[in-house]
Amino acid sequence: MVQRNFTNESGGLHFWRRGMNIGEVRITKPSNLFVEDHLYTIVDKNGARDHSIEHWFGRLETLAAPFIQQFLNIVRHGMTPIMNGTHWDLWHIYVYHAQKRTVAWHKRFLTPEDLLAVMKEIASEQQWREHIRAWETDAEDTLREMNNARIASQADPMPDKMLVEFRSRGLVIYVAPPQTSFILGDDMSGDALVSSRGGTTDARRVQFMPIAPDVAVGYCDTRGVHTDHLTAMDVRRMNEAMAKQSYLIAGRSKAQIASLSRIPYDPPDIMKGWFKSRNGALPACSP
Repeated sequence: MVQRNFTNESGGLHFWRRGMNIGEVRITKPSNLFVEDHLYTIVDKNGARDHSIEHWFGRLETLAAPFIQQFLNIVRHGMTPIMNGTHWDLWHIYVYHAQKRTVAWHKRFLTPEDLLAVMKEIASEQQWREHIRAWETDAEDTLREMNNARIASQADPMPDKMLVEFRSRGLVIYVAPPQTSFILGDDMSGDALVSSRGGTTDARRVQFMPIAPDVAVGYCDTRGVHTDHLTAMDVRRMNEAMAKQSYLIAGRSKAQIASLSRIPYDPPDIMKGWFKSRNGALPACSP
C-alpha cells in the first residue's frame, strides 16, 4: 500500500539489497519487494494453513489507504489536515500494527533466540520448565508453536494503556523540499539527527515513517498536527539512517539508492530496547 506511493512513471521502484554489489541498483514492481510467503500464516500439526490474519491486515489497509491518500493531498496543497477522533484512532491502530508486522521485525529483529529470551522473561517458572521439556521432546513442533504464537500476536489489539499514550501525543508531518525524496527500508520507521529548527549548528533527533517520497510522519509530545519543512540535508540524514538499519532499500531515484548502498549495515538492537521498556525506561517517541 505504501510502496505504491513511491513508484516512478513506469510503476516500478529502484532497489538495492545487501549482498548485491555496491551501486548495483535494480528495478522491480512493488509486489516483489519487502515480501515473504506465509509470513502471517499459522500452521497446524497437520500442515493446514490459516490465512485469517493476513485477511485481517488486508481489511485494515482497506480502511487506512484512502485516509492516507486524502492526508497526502491536503499536505501537498500546503494545508494542515484536521483529524477527528476516528481519524486519530485509525492512524494509531495502523501505525501500531504496521511497525511490528514487517519482514525485518520477524526475520531479523526477532530470532528464535530472541523469542526464547522474551519467553523466559515473562513466563512463570512452571511454564518455562514445560517449554524446555517440550523443546527437548520435539524441537520442530515446539518451534512451530512458537512461530504460531509470534504470528498470532500480530493481530492482538493495541493495549488500552498504549492507546491512551498514543492519544496524548501529537503528529508531525515532515515535508521534503523539492528535488529530494524519502526512501523505504525493510523496517517501516527510523530515527535520525536533523538540523535544529531555524538553526545551523544544533541538531535534534526525530523518529519518522515515510508514507510518500515527499512526506514522512512521526509522533511528538505536543498534541495536534504540526508541519515541519525539512532541508535537503535533513532528508539525506533521514535516508542514511533508514539505509543503515535496512537489509533492503527502495526509492524513486536510481542514483539515490546507489549512493545509499554505500552506507554500512548497523541495525538497532530491538531486544535491548524491549528489555529497557520492561524496566520502565521507555524511549521517547517524539523529536
